Amino acid sequence: VYASLLPIIGGVGLASASEMSFNWLCFGAAMGSNLGSASRAVYSKKVMASGNIGKNMDSSNIYAVLTIMATFMLIPISFAIEGPSAMLKGFHAAHAKGGAKFLWHMIYSGFFYYAYNEVAFLALGKLDPVSHAVSNTMKRVVIIITAIIVFGTPVTPLGVAGSSIAILGTLLYSLAKNKFK
Repeated sequence: VYASLLPIIGGVGLASASEMSFNWLCFGAAMGSNLGSASRAVYSKKVMASGNIGKNMDSSNIYAVLTIMATFMLIPISFAIEGPSAMLKGFHAAHAKGGAKFLWHMIYSGFFYYAYNEVAFLALGKLDPVSHAVSNTMKRVVIIITAIIVFGTPVTPLGVAGSSIAILGTLLYSLAKNKFK
């Protein structure tokens, strides 16, 4: 199972080798985000599988409760790091530059992000682990291809090869993990 992690590591390394804007702080933040997301999924699946979490606690309500808890945990951290005045100043600057369009984009972004995670939790509650892993891998492929097309991001052959190897490695790891439980 752990040997299947090597293509992921190698693929990310290859894809990052040609990226000039790479820095360790951003890499650490991305890895922290991955760890948090994976931990949330594992914990949520355990809670959903236990069956004794409450009368109305289906996968949608579990996600809603986790979102509310995360919000209350992050508000003090964001105030400590940014401070209310800096947050307001940034919001006013963005609003001054983008106007009502900025506000609508912010509302749409929040709504679609919530809806995306809601669907992911519904899938996590209904699919077996292999199907969920395969669909999650395919989601990554669609996101990468869409970002390249929409944003016109130039991709080097080394970046394409590295990304392909990493995506394939993710699928292999998911399949191996579920096979050797």
